[in-house]
Amino acid sequence: MRRGRDLLVLLLLGYCGASIPAAAGVVVNEFVARPGGGEGEWIELANPGPAAADLSGWTIADGTGRARRLPDGLRMKAGGYLVLAARPESLRAAFALPETVTVVRPAGWPILNDHDHAGGDPADEIVLADAAGTVVDSVAYFEAWLPPRVGQSLERASAVSPGTEAGNWGWSQDPDGATPGRANSVGAPPAGSVRGALSGPDHAEPARRPAVFDYRLPGPGTMALWLVDLEGRRVAVLRAPAPAPAVGRWIWGSDAPRPPRGGVYFLCLRWRGETTRPVRACRTVWVTP
Repeated sequence: MRRGRDLLVLLLLGYCGASIPAAAGVVVNEFVARPGGGEGEWIELANPGPAAADLSGWTIADGTGRARRLPDGLRMKAGGYLVLAARPESLRAAFALPETVTVVRPAGWPILNDHDHAGGDPADEIVLADAAGTVVDSVAYFEAWLPPRVGQSLERASAVSPGTEAGNWGWSQDPDGATPGRANSVGAPPAGSVRGALSGPDHAEPARRPAVFDYRLPGPGTMALWLVDLEGRRVAVLRAPAPAPAVGRWIWGSDAPRPPRGGVYFLCLRWRGETTRPVRACRTVWVTP
């Protein structure tokens, strides 16, 4: 299939492009393929590197391969963000973005699909290339990666990990549903953490204040959480099986089930994806109901 061969070439170029100095700091950092409220689709670029980047002549393309040219004279400062939008003014109004956040429309918009193609091909691709046509960064995403809520963005967890990796993307946890022009709400997992691991407080008191647990999974799938006592008996289902992104957060608040008495319990996670072996992981937590 030609599309599959083209995708392979794009992914290989994307990995090779990471070693090119001119592209070292600029990545596809966040995007919305299912806009809500009329703000339109948008893609955020980030430059976490130590040097400014001149984006004159750069292009952005979707899975069709049609490259859309960015405005000439466009620059990104070190540590800065740039938002490419189908409807810049609508997006700026929807998020009350200050003038310090640069929002521009390329010469034409690369429409982002949100449904997978036949034969197992991804929903779409985002390909960023420099003025010489060298691929700077790329992400080929599948429908299962995308948040079910319209207007909610897909955020990159780590700028140094490949954008093509499913485990490097999570649904925005921000109350606005996205973070255009500022740091992502989904953070990179702790150094040395394993996929399937839960990180969070050792003492949870959900009736008084929310307990926040972050998780890292091999990819998007179905995740459930439950509480088990030291004898191995299931005490409470904290999260019924439901779709979840690869990187995310679960908040144990007063509206979630709690054990009948305080003490030490196991907080257990179960995840199942389409192609990867299921993940089961537990951690101890002292719970005060």
